[in-house]
Amino acid sequence: MTIQSERIGKSVVMVLAGRLDTATAPQFERKVKQWGDEINELVLDLSELTYISSMGLRVLLRTQKTMNEHEQRLVIKNMGESVREVFEMTGFIKLLVEEEKFVVIRKDEGPDHIRLCLIGRMNPENAPVVHDGLFRIREENLAREGDITVILDAEKLESLTEAACRILRKAVEDTGWERRKLAVQNASEEIRRVCGDNGLAWALAG
Repeated sequence: MTIQSERIGKSVVMVLAGRLDTATAPQFERKVKQWGDEINELVLDLSELTYISSMGLRVLLRTQKTMNEHEQRLVIKNMGESVREVFEMTGFIKLLVEEEKFVVIRKDEGPDHIRLCLIGRMNPENAPVVHDGLFRIREENLAREGDITVILDAEKLESLTEAACRILRKAVEDTGWERRKLAVQNASEEIRRVCGDNGLAWALAG
């Protein structure tokens, strides 16, 4: 198994590739422990995981329990069909996976722009999370000289409902973001269509 990790603020996105089983579970646990209390969220991307054993499931459950005890959050995303089948057959899908989980990860990239990575499924219930992120950025930058651009990176946004997009548009308007100061990047054709139909066509980049 190979593990690729990316630290984004207080979150870590970890991509697991190959097999998570008895042989590789210790490797995974060591990788998680190295972050300790430095993070408040661990996002596991299983899109490249081809197999998970009962030991792999148990190590995920132990990780979740430990993180909960430290008021940290474990998010599991992007399971392939074979891995999902194991989760469902064993009942771990209900213990470990929140399919409607929506995560906004902030990534500061430069003095004039900030990237918010949207991960998961955005619906009316969780859309206000983006409003909070935009508001905090606006408040933090009131005293800055020059403009800052916010990039909403939709590469890992699985779905965006019409109602959620209308909430997103209102959040953009309420927090004062305008053309040339906010851009939606890496959106799928379907998400681009929803944005276009709900008044955010101007924000779509390239």
